[in-house]
Amino acid sequence: MFMNFVDKYFPENINALVGLGETVNKIVEFLDNFRKEKKKALLLVGPEGGGKTCSVYAIAKTKGYEVVEVNASDKRNAENVRTIIGSASKQATLLGKPKIILIDEVDGLHGNSDRGGVKEINNIVKNTSFPIIMTANNAYNAKIKSIKANVKVVNVKRRSYWSIYNLLKFVAAKEAINLSAQSLKKLASMAQGDVRSALNDLQNLESDEEVVELYERQKRVNIFEVLKIIFKSRNIDSLIKALDDFSDLELKDVLLWVAENIIVEYEKPHEIREAYDWISRADVFMGRINKRMHWRLMYYAKLLFTIGVGLSKDDMYRKFSRFQVPVKIGKMVKSVKSRNELKTLAAEIGSLTHCSRSKALVEYAPYYKLWLNA
Repeated sequence: MFMNFVDKYFPENINALVGLGETVNKIVEFLDNFRKEKKKALLLVGPEGGGKTCSVYAIAKTKGYEVVEVNASDKRNAENVRTIIGSASKQATLLGKPKIILIDEVDGLHGNSDRGGVKEINNIVKNTSFPIIMTANNAYNAKIKSIKANVKVVNVKRRSYWSIYNLLKFVAAKEAINLSAQSLKKLASMAQGDVRSALNDLQNLESDEEVVELYERQKRVNIFEVLKIIFKSRNIDSLIKALDDFSDLELKDVLLWVAENIIVEYEKPHEIREAYDWISRADVFMGRINKRMHWRLMYYAKLLFTIGVGLSKDDMYRKFSRFQVPVKIGKMVKSVKSRNELKTLAAEIGSLTHCSRSKALVEYAPYYKLWLNA
């Protein structure tokens, strides 16, 4: 029976919650000290796919709690909140086990149907007999402003690149998925902390070539936004935040994009000279990072080729610029595609000539390519 990876590899216990140590510790501390806590509810705030809900379930299973889950966006008005959540906050479980009331997507309370729902949740939180844990994606949603005053807020950080990569590597081995380590790293990078997205991509992409195509397509969308910020803005806050969606391991590619497109955007010689001066300084830092693994220097490298290049222009150009793909990156993509095509060809030749793919790749494939190009 088909089962998606998100459900199949849903964490069963605390040990399976990779990259969520700080969040786990705060939830466990809250549960262990619930009777002494003045605020009887936690609010987990963080990006979608970051592990908020799965943390609650894994901790509950490990510590012997039953979870009663309610989606707040489905129970918006005061009467529904009182009937469903209010009752759960007072009644013991049938087997007498300790209970966690999980109110998912509390920032989903919206619209005309939300008549008194938030107020009722606040009343329940103040009088609950059981620990309440709520989740929200947006910490600044106006609807949960009053709720935040009555709960302990835990900010759930994005899952790290390496924790997602290690999870993908584990699942790929379990499922006998034949993707290279480089492809798994690209999937981890594209996920941007969203485990669900990473697992869905792993399940749906069947070859390294498909991963490369998706990665380059997504990265170009992100890259063009970054280029527009750097080349079309002089706002320092915007320039600092321009690279927020990129991991440190991708920044060498971003540097190539910025360097290649300086002459596309800037027209005055002194602007071009100054921008390339900042790029060269950033490149020195990148070299030191790669050689000595001093990742703390990455912060300075980012500032050099965002603020440095962005402020090199006298004024913003009001023209449309057709940003170019760096020559080196274009060659790399073509090279990967070419290698994958050659492997597919060798596999077909091998099946016809009853030899291994590696032998076909060395002895037959080159001649076949020559014949095609003749």
